[in-house]
Amino acid sequence: MKKTTSSAVLAAALAVCLLLAGCSSDAVTSLPPRGSADVPAPLVGLLDPDSEIRGVWIATVYNIDFPSAPDLPREKLTAELDAILDDCAAWGLNTIFFQVRPSCDALYKSDIFPVSRFLSTTGELPLDPLSYLLDAAHRREIFVYAWVNPLRITTAYVADPVLPKGITADMTSLYDGKLVLNAGVPEARRFVADGVREIVEKYDVDGVVFDDYFYPYPVNDDSGARVPFDDGAAYEKYGGGVPLADFRRQSVNELVKECRDAIKSADPDCRFGVSPFGVWRNSEEVGGAGTLGLEAYDELYCDAKAWVSGGYVDFLCPQIYWQRSTANTPYEKLAEWWNGVLGAGDADLLISHAAYRYEEGDWDSPAGEMKAQVEFARSLMAYRGSVFYGYDELKGDVSGITDEVTGVYENEVVYLSPSSDGSDITVTSHENYSSVGRGEAFLSGHSDPSLPLFLNGEPVGRLKNGDFTVKVTVSGGENRFLFTQRGKEFLFVLYG
Repeated sequence: MKKTTSSAVLAAALAVCLLLAGCSSDAVTSLPPRGSADVPAPLVGLLDPDSEIRGVWIATVYNIDFPSAPDLPREKLTAELDAILDDCAAWGLNTIFFQVRPSCDALYKSDIFPVSRFLSTTGELPLDPLSYLLDAAHRREIFVYAWVNPLRITTAYVADPVLPKGITADMTSLYDGKLVLNAGVPEARRFVADGVREIVEKYDVDGVVFDDYFYPYPVNDDSGARVPFDDGAAYEKYGGGVPLADFRRQSVNELVKECRDAIKSADPDCRFGVSPFGVWRNSEEVGGAGTLGLEAYDELYCDAKAWVSGGYVDFLCPQIYWQRSTANTPYEKLAEWWNGVLGAGDADLLISHAAYRYEEGDWDSPAGEMKAQVEFARSLMAYRGSVFYGYDELKGDVSGITDEVTGVYENEVVYLSPSSDGSDITVTSHENYSSVGRGEAFLSGHSDPSLPLFLNGEPVGRLKNGDFTVKVTVSGGENRFLFTQRGKEFLFVLYG
């Protein structure tokens, strides 16, 4: 949010933060509960900009979380929003990802998009939910990010859809009976960018976040064959001879970049990020996480690593919707992988957690999982917070999840930028130039926490204190592993 705190109070608060930082070698400061007598006076009532993000997704599509039904009177709408804020405050949360555009519609005053049918079936706006939420949330020191589904036009099969103003037929594609904007068409990308610019120009949002829907999730026909996405015309016109998959990824990359530029042109302080599917790619041979699952890179054409290296995002919030014990896609392995991707750049790692799975019954013994996931992530270099989906499970305290979340957020946590410890790159798990045999090996060591670390050109995920463990493959003969860190090189050799 745009800061309105006086410069004197802000300076005093920052001084306290620097004092606290000097008492710890880690980049994490844990403070007593807000309102405690032990909290220095300047911090009371001031949310530190580096506070841990503790968020929840509030879905408006299908009236999942808000509003409870369309065409509610203003008084009922404000009461529901106030209840959400009451819950967030009670649970220790400080951030709301509020879905303002579920499908080329708006839960705010827009000159581009019609009023969402999930709010009003008459096209009238009984309340501007985004304006009300921002005002009420900021008074409570709760951040609000505008959650946008960038490409979806319809959420269900429509025989003859009416296109919103500004959308032409050549900007769209039909897939699985649903209409979407085609990211491969420049006019479609520009339309999305104009939409997010409008939000940031009109509203004091703290950030904008896209969810995981870009090219549609693949579906099969009745015979089991994959249904192709119809973008042949756009590919022929704009593809430039590159392979189709690369054209689609380039189109999504351009969309993300254009939206980032539009947001920053309206408000340089507004944060922008994406919440991608939790698996980028599987195979470690191509830089993946060593998992087995749907790949966002090859199925949704989302190259989140390119967004980070290109500087297109301020944060990523990958949807790591699995348990620590999930065999094919274990939470901890994926959290470590995303930490490696984001630890080499200026973008932050937030993690989206599957609170909804506490209710679905597809997790064995879910109790304690959310608490353990947050506590594990806190040690990761790039991690700055978590966002839970969904709100209903927290509100119902399904399987004790609300007590878990409240407990793990009992104390404030502030993430300070890591400072240099002056150390060189060291590897301690094996002796350099030793023989370990063929197969997998783990290299553990330490490097200066203030600088990104790379192994053979790929970023290395580290803990906030600069420690790391990385898995490597050792083949027959000499295996060279070159660690680099801002001009420093360290060659580590193993024999297989």
